[in-house]
Amino acid sequence: MGSIRLICSFIGVLVLLWKSPGFSAAARINVALSGTAIQSSTSSGGLAERSIDGNSDPQWDHNSCSLTDGQANAWWRLELPGVYRVSEIEVTNRNIDGFRLNNLDILIGDSLSNNGNDNPRCAIINDDPSCVTQTVKCWAMEGRFINIYRSSDLTEHLQLCEVKVYGEPAPPSVSVQETGGRNITLVGRRLCWSDALLYCRDSHWDLLSLRDPEEQERIDELVARAPFPLTSHLWVGLRRSILGSSWFWMSGDPMDFSQWDEGSHHSSPCGGVSSVEGSTWRQRSCEEHLNFVCFTGQTEGVKKLHYYSSTRENQIRCT
Repeated sequence: MGSIRLICSFIGVLVLLWKSPGFSAAARINVALSGTAIQSSTSSGGLAERSIDGNSDPQWDHNSCSLTDGQANAWWRLELPGVYRVSEIEVTNRNIDGFRLNNLDILIGDSLSNNGNDNPRCAIINDDPSCVTQTVKCWAMEGRFINIYRSSDLTEHLQLCEVKVYGEPAPPSVSVQETGGRNITLVGRRLCWSDALLYCRDSHWDLLSLRDPEEQERIDELVARAPFPLTSHLWVGLRRSILGSSWFWMSGDPMDFSQWDEGSHHSSPCGGVSSVEGSTWRQRSCEEHLNFVCFTGQTEGVKKLHYYSSTRENQIRCT
């Protein structure tokens, strides 16, 4: 996705954020080509797999397009070979009257309930007569199924000439459920601190905050159960103001509990927990690529620290 750097600041913190954080170069491979397509019905020989045939200029060749019957609630679904983190989806059509890309839900998830049409929404594509290809950002949504769904009682065809899906296999992880309802996930991928933060905020809720000794013990549980090798430290949501000496949690939780390593010197504004020394905390260089811990479930009464990312202002692009 390129290396466009953004400078974002919050409460005295300066962080370098990368466009499409946490994605490798492999995320620019069109993974739709390795998937299997089906659709709600087929009209005039427009098989579902035609829209993932790799035709580079399908809008001028209707024989390279999928086509459903004229029907209500038409849908097309791509099944990927595994669970993927999806960065971007391109949808191309011939864009002529009766076959436009109008009012289509782009859905991503692992459920086949309602033929996959109950999965979370990435975006809605609306009619634009001047637009042949629409590109939507899905910001690391995870799932095995990609649905394109027109939720409408009107009798309409659904035609797709090419669907490209960019992403990469979701990394391994292990989770544990807290008594307070939070789900804690140890991620097998290794990222710098800012990319780990964005990964957690895209795929979960935030980098983990540790509020008491019991939550610290959950980290030990996760480390003991990890089915993959771990770095010596794990990123959590520990952050220090560049202009000050106080530490805080990115989730907005109060810093009422700490477990700093006695030898830890706070020369870096990023902090992690040890995976080998009883979960003690230590500052680490923010550029280190470490495993990290996310949690799901907003803490009641607190507000996490936000940052501004201009790449997320334009979710849909037309070409």
